[in-house]
Amino acid sequence: MSEPIGTTGSLPPEPPAVRDEHQGNPWERRGELGASQGFLEALKLFVVSPSEAFAQTRFQGDYGSPLLFAIVLGCVGVLVAKVWETLFGISVLSAFPPEVREQLPFVVGGSTFGLVLTLVLAPIYILVGLFIWSALLHLCLVLVGGLKQSTAGFEGTFRVVSYASVAQLGSLVPVFGSLITFVWTIVLGVIGITSLHKSSQGQAIAALLIPLALCCLCVVFFMMAIGAGLLAAFGAQG
Repeated sequence: MSEPIGTTGSLPPEPPAVRDEHQGNPWERRGELGASQGFLEALKLFVVSPSEAFAQTRFQGDYGSPLLFAIVLGCVGVLVAKVWETLFGISVLSAFPPEVREQLPFVVGGSTFGLVLTLVLAPIYILVGLFIWSALLHLCLVLVGGLKQSTAGFEGTFRVVSYASVAQLGSLVPVFGSLITFVWTIVLGVIGITSLHKSSQGQAIAALLIPLALCCLCVVFFMMAIGAGLLAAFGAQG
């Protein structure tokens, strides 16, 4: 009896197994691991092996998981910064004259009310900051051609920015914590972008540095404007 047309005597070999890059990091699998265990395992993985952590991270799915992860770490960073500020008397506003600091009683010093107010408002600031920074970074990735092979879209960029909040742990180090956090954020950003968007390292670095350079320029102009205003005010009093 002849074989049916289009068939062969044996089945074709099965294709080799492909690693599932969308399985989800431990935090994204907290439904099976538990919230606390999933958070701690994800935190450890992003610290010890960020490449593996981003390789497990889902490209898409929901904004809630990375957002909640970033808010928790962001609040930790804010709390630690307030503790160091209280212990060492380090405050950005300490550079301003006493007359100016008196007009800002709720953000100067380490008062309990100021700490509580900061922690209450921190999630809002973190939420807004995450979306603004993600939008700027995504735009820069478009400009440098870093999304040509990407299927993750804006959500992929948001996930990179959110999980890079692990760098907030650098704030645990007094004095040099801000520098450590800054460098660590760049490193995690490069790893995340190359993993989720399939960009090159050069494209990732360029996309990260462009908005940072613009932010630095804005800060410089802002400080110059404040300085000019203070000089004009003191000149008028004199």
